[in-house]
Amino acid sequence: MRKEFQTNGLKWVHISKPISEDIEFINSLFLFNPFVAESIIAPTLHPLVDDFEDHLFLIMHFPIIYKDWQSNETAEVDFLITKNLLVTVTYTDFENIEQIFDLFNDNEKLKKQITRHHTGFMLHYIIDHMFQKLINHLDFMEGEITKIEDRIFEKRNVKMIEEISHIRRDILDFRRPLKPQSAVIKMFSEKAERFFGKPMAPYLTDIIVTEDRIMGIIENQKETVDSLYQTNESLMSSNISNIISVLTIFSAVIMPLNLLASLWGMNQRVMPLRDGQFDFWIVAGFMAIVAALLLILFKKKRWL
Repeated sequence: MRKEFQTNGLKWVHISKPISEDIEFINSLFLFNPFVAESIIAPTLHPLVDDFEDHLFLIMHFPIIYKDWQSNETAEVDFLITKNLLVTVTYTDFENIEQIFDLFNDNEKLKKQITRHHTGFMLHYIIDHMFQKLINHLDFMEGEITKIEDRIFEKRNVKMIEEISHIRRDILDFRRPLKPQSAVIKMFSEKAERFFGKPMAPYLTDIIVTEDRIMGIIENQKETVDSLYQTNESLMSSNISNIISVLTIFSAVIMPLNLLASLWGMNQRVMPLRDGQFDFWIVAGFMAIVAALLLILFKKKRWL
């Protein structure tokens, strides 16, 4: 699928799931380095930036986090950048790009803002918009972490391990593509400033600051979830210890009572407190006294 946006002598072409005809079309727009053409045939696992004097090539990855605990995805966006032409290539359906196209076409004020002198301002808006979407994802995850924290301390922790594992997976899926990208974005900022000129410096710095903010939020969430996981483990271990303590005390009380019951159950000719009218109640009362004394002892020892 191919989309185009053009105004004030600047052009943005977006291609989703490129085929050989799309590669030929891109080469007809501008004579990109052969390495670029080879790189956009299929997705790339790692971020990349290259400077070819008259154009730049940037590969970025953006995590897509789903809110219903299904498997997450990573969307790759390749940027082929000249001063008058911007080409973006994606390999999956990435609706964030579609939204930006709609914004450019519907908002005249935005259109004038991003089409000044060169494609740098357009590029900044696209990257910044997608970073803001990531922050929205992180806000949702922050809400889920808060809910988990509340449920842990309300002792509703039957399914806490599963919920914490889901949110840990989301954080890892977020962190994995973005962490190695930090260095690439800083390198791109330096190359883009030389390519577009000094006036672009504040916009490129804004991209770096936003990316640093995203990484800071991710690291904070990772530390929080790791702490919640350890807290939940401690609470569960404490609950299990309490249950084992109760069962142990129960066994300690039952054992001497079983001994007494076994003694009076022996088949002997002469056995005290066996054939009288109130012998059963006497033995039962004695066993109750023994049980009560054991419980009092355990209470004084603070085992209960």
